[in-house]
Amino acid sequence: MNTPLSRTPGAARVAGGLGLAHLALLVTGLAMSGGGALIEDGTAGIEEAYGQGDLTMILGGWLVESIGFVLLVPVAVFLASTMGRSSQWGRWAARTGLVMAGTYVAVTLAVGFPAGAAAAYGFQHDLDVAAASALNSMRVFAYLLSLLCLGAHVTCVALSALADGFGRRWVTGLGLLTGAALLAAPPLAAVGQQDSPTLVYIVWWVGLCVILLRHRPAPDADHTATPGAGHTAAPGADAELRGV
Repeated sequence: MNTPLSRTPGAARVAGGLGLAHLALLVTGLAMSGGGALIEDGTAGIEEAYGQGDLTMILGGWLVESIGFVLLVPVAVFLASTMGRSSQWGRWAARTGLVMAGTYVAVTLAVGFPAGAAAAYGFQHDLDVAAASALNSMRVFAYLLSLLCLGAHVTCVALSALADGFGRRWVTGLGLLTGAALLAAPPLAAVGQQDSPTLVYIVWWVGLCVILLRHRPAPDADHTATPGAGHTAAPGADAELRGV
């Protein structure tokens, strides 16, 4: 039995590699930049994160993260083009997921990082702390809203996988839980737990990328059992992934 990935022997591995590179760059960039200041940190947080921080490392870290976000786009395009093709609502979910992934990247690159960079650069070049704090708040709010888009993307990927009967436990089951957690991230900010859903997302994303990397082509038709042909069915390498 074939999975959606059976139609794309090499592209799945490339997508899996790009997905892991996306995550690695995000973690690396976050470590370099220090993550920036939170709203609840107040002016003291602005001074510590941007006034005392190394501007080159802060901006360099966000640049590395930006490259990581760009790498997410081809992975999202691959998922949308290969999953959910077995039904109309599966295709609907897959295409919606692609739009949500693009919106997630656009919000981050067009609003979040520029606002943070302006706050960091401006504060080290005589911008008053109130203005820097306002720019930083824009960065934080953009981050929280982007998680809504990421949650919608993950949910749509899970639903498109469900339509194909693919990865029922990991891609679909854990994917739906991850999507719900990300959608709840903005309200969780009220209790300081807005980053907890992203930890769940990282686990799910790594598992998805591993599944993509493990992908093997579907068995040749010659090795597939045919009624009355006297052949023994060769187990499909991808069939095991349906229950992953």
